[in-house]
Amino acid sequence: MFKIAIVGFGSIGSRYFEAINKIKILKIKFFIVDKKIKTIIKNQKLSGKFINVSDNLNIIPKKVDLCIISTTCQNRHALLKKKIDKSKFKNLILEKPLTQSPNELLALDNILKEVENVWVNTDKRCEDIYKFIKSKIKLKYKLSMSVEGNSWGICCNSLHYVDLFNFLSKQRLHTIKEESSLSWFPSKRNGFQEIDNTKLKLKFGKHELYLLSKKNSLPKNTKIIIKNGKKTFDIRVKASIFELKHNKKSLFFKNEPLSIKMTKVIKKILLKNKSNLPNYQNSTKLYFPLIDFFLKKWQIKFPKSTKVPIT
Repeated sequence: MFKIAIVGFGSIGSRYFEAINKIKILKIKFFIVDKKIKTIIKNQKLSGKFINVSDNLNIIPKKVDLCIISTTCQNRHALLKKKIDKSKFKNLILEKPLTQSPNELLALDNILKEVENVWVNTDKRCEDIYKFIKSKIKLKYKLSMSVEGNSWGICCNSLHYVDLFNFLSKQRLHTIKEESSLSWFPSKRNGFQEIDNTKLKLKFGKHELYLLSKKNSLPKNTKIIIKNGKKTFDIRVKASIFELKHNKKSLFFKNEPLSIKMTKVIKKILLKNKSNLPNYQNSTKLYFPLIDFFLKKWQIKFPKSTKVPIT
């Protein structure tokens, strides 16, 4: 029987649970941890012979086949330090963003340096649409990608597109510049902040990624344009599909929710201890310049801050 721990059972954690429950051929025992577990049990009727729930990390056994960290990134390094000293994880999935400061990221690097099979759920590189585009581009020509949308959460979601552009360009992020002044706003999640009304330019060698977020004027659904030499790939991200316009044709690809696409991902992890998700060692190198940039911009407003309140 496989043992799976889910730490953080909000909207994302519960979707992981849905995805895992679709793996009918495997016997799985769950260990679910959340500070609001009593409310969750009441609302979701979360009970069963193979479901263990608690508001305390001590419920997690000493050996676990897969641990999923779907809490906010606040003090994540401390949470993992507490558990890694007591439990051995055969596989570990982290939700983005990774931390709230560069120092916390370095601490997390140190905590995870001896842990094998650590992945970050920035899964756009696994999508068929981006695999198709990658097969069509030639890196001898400059590659550029712009991501535009209405308040799409740059702090929370930019690592998705940074990882995707790393996948397409085979280059690492090295500089970030403001093309227009950014503004801080309260996030949808109480107590956290987000960036809006801005355009950022990110350099990957000779290749460039642009992130644009603005209230009420940019597309409601995310719009992505990728250019490579004379080729253009115009993508509209919708609820259940990607629409790609290329060579005067429209192509459609599935855009599956987390509760569906993670079923295959987790099944592969459990059976083979392998995944197509990016590994932590790659993700932390991409995330460091991002969190360093966010913190420096936050410190303009609050000079004494040692971390930026993002999630």
